[in-house]
Amino acid sequence: MTTDDRLASALAGTVDGARLRGLPGTAVSVAVRTPSGATVRLHRGTTGRVEPGGEPDDVTGQTLWDLASLTKTYVAVAALALHEDGVVDLDAPVAALVPVGAGPGAASVTLRHLLTHTAGLADSSAAWRTERDPDRLLATVLAGPLTAAPGTAHTYSCLGYIAVGRALEVATGEPLDALVTRRVLRPLGAGTARYGPVPAPAAVATEDQPGRGVVRGAVHDELAHALARPVGNAGLFGTADDVLALGELVLADGVGRAGRVLTAASVRVLREPVAGLPPGHPPYGQAVGFRVADAAFMGGVRGIGHTGFTGTSLVVDPGRGTVAVLLTNRVHPTRAGTDVNPLRRAVADAVAAHASGRAADRPAGVAQALG
Repeated sequence: MTTDDRLASALAGTVDGARLRGLPGTAVSVAVRTPSGATVRLHRGTTGRVEPGGEPDDVTGQTLWDLASLTKTYVAVAALALHEDGVVDLDAPVAALVPVGAGPGAASVTLRHLLTHTAGLADSSAAWRTERDPDRLLATVLAGPLTAAPGTAHTYSCLGYIAVGRALEVATGEPLDALVTRRVLRPLGAGTARYGPVPAPAAVATEDQPGRGVVRGAVHDELAHALARPVGNAGLFGTADDVLALGELVLADGVGRAGRVLTAASVRVLREPVAGLPPGHPPYGQAVGFRVADAAFMGGVRGIGHTGFTGTSLVVDPGRGTVAVLLTNRVHPTRAGTDVNPLRRAVADAVAAHASGRAADRPAGVAQALG
């Protein structure tokens, strides 16, 4: 049995064990790039709960997942690509493109601030509950008051990435979905990834939401849904392989499966934490688009990654030459009591252990982590 075969067996044991213990949701997809360059894939479960008398639709490698906040990482790559093209300047005030924030310091917010969650914007907005007009809603969320001076504090902000997406649209005169497809997804080789909505039968179900029913094929995020347009914080759908392609881009210093997307210098910006934040805040490094060494979902891996609210995650370990993608629909049919971080850590640690040549069939601590 090869090392990659042993990894496949270990991942199957880890995922199947988690499902037996009551893993939330109905579906799991895993795609791992190993140090040998091989891909290990695993698909489990059905695309949603089966109605009485209905037939289950098994998850496959072509199943589309609501990637949720993994969207932000693709949008960050788009922003860096446009910076390389001379279309935008990461360190120029973004107000020249779109007004962002209100109060002292708002005029000095840059794309880099927005991309690193240091603009001082709030995390999100509940304005979607009362404002039904998408254009007025967009103006409202972009004009929210700053909670800190730009560059002085870190607040993970969906509003910041909505602002990034809109700024890129204004700078290029191109809708965000078309821009991300042209400048990122195509050269990346992420051939099935796209902004939703997508056909419901092709997608994994997410939450049963008031007024919407079981969401399937449309963006789960309430604010993105209410904005009724492609936005920077959520809305991409794709397969595990589409997410794997993004991780491989980092390992390849900016070269995608179908062409170069970024220079090596821009990839370093995706990997290196910004300086100047208060010690311990946040409890991980924050680079453009990615978190660095976030133990909450990356376990012991000192790489970069991101998660999505629907149950998605990506961990890139440049030191070991690996990428680990884990997609679940943990919010189906409800978001209550649906922590999948133990499985995220277990998968990341299993991949790292096998890459380091120190793994048995199951890494130490996985059973306890999933218990």
